[in-house]
Amino acid sequence: MMLNALILLFGIIILVASLGLGVFLPVARTAAEVTARGVRNVSPGTAVGGRHVIGGIVGSIVGAVLVVVGLAAPFVEVPAGNVGILMNFGQVQAGTLEPGLHIVQPIVQHVVNVDTRVQPHQFQEIDAASKEYQTVRLTGTMNYHVDGQYASDLYQRVGTDFASKVIDPAFNDFIKTVVPTYAVDNILGARDEIRARAKSALAENLSQYHIIVDDIYIANIAFSPEFQAAIEAKQVAQQQVQTEQQVLAQKQIQAQQVVVAAKGQADAQVALATGQAEANRLIAQSLSDPVLQYQLINKLSDKINVMLVPSGNGYILDLKGLTGGTTVTPTPAP
Repeated sequence: MMLNALILLFGIIILVASLGLGVFLPVARTAAEVTARGVRNVSPGTAVGGRHVIGGIVGSIVGAVLVVVGLAAPFVEVPAGNVGILMNFGQVQAGTLEPGLHIVQPIVQHVVNVDTRVQPHQFQEIDAASKEYQTVRLTGTMNYHVDGQYASDLYQRVGTDFASKVIDPAFNDFIKTVVPTYAVDNILGARDEIRARAKSALAENLSQYHIIVDDIYIANIAFSPEFQAAIEAKQVAQQQVQTEQQVLAQKQIQAQQVVVAAKGQADAQVALATGQAEANRLIAQSLSDPVLQYQLINKLSDKINVMLVPSGNGYILDLKGLTGGTTVTPTPAP
């Protein structure tokens, strides 16, 4: 911890400074004066170090105590998102330490931090068999967290590597028990169902260790190479069938369009013929003898002076007289 390191560093600085400035330097200076002046000329206050030496010794003792405290590391910090497990000479104590700064007995007590935040755990690839004994390989991820209130019990029973000791075996056992209940063709479609069942089963199994399962994800489901090739061939065949069905449907639509167009043309021709026949019928009904004679007269040229009448009439009509408004004189036929 940083605080223990600072205490150790501060103790070393005080110890070195006290020994150097308070002990060694005065002693060396006194020795030099004794050598230079002689013993008789040295004052009693400067002989043997004086008060500087005493102060240096006291400072050295304080520095040494700080060094020992720093090395003993009595201050322990439990980070946020963790709990501390207190041990006395390796024996796990009941309860846990909350995040923050704590003081423990040096040498006697030791603290192990356990992360209680949500953590992902990647499962190893598991080989299982389907109902038809086809090989199925699954991988997944589990999000979990440790119940901090009972972290000391988990640490005492399992340790800190509980993922490999508890979680992986539980998931492996579940997969090899559940997958054989599904047909190989239904496993991919039942991914969500398998995930939900795995979450429920693992939550029940790991609760005894105070491990809480937040969620489980099935990352990948794979089959044997032979079965995978068969699935791909089946998918290709289905795609070809769908393509042929689409082409056939398109041709049927085109044929229906041709039939509709032909029917439309036939209906149009029938309607036209019906209309023409009805017109002819009406025209035939309207052609009486006077009308025919009138139409005949209007069509004749004005250069024609004689008009032939039907046999037995006995008259030849003067056409100019009829058209010019003159009186017509009947002329006996020869």
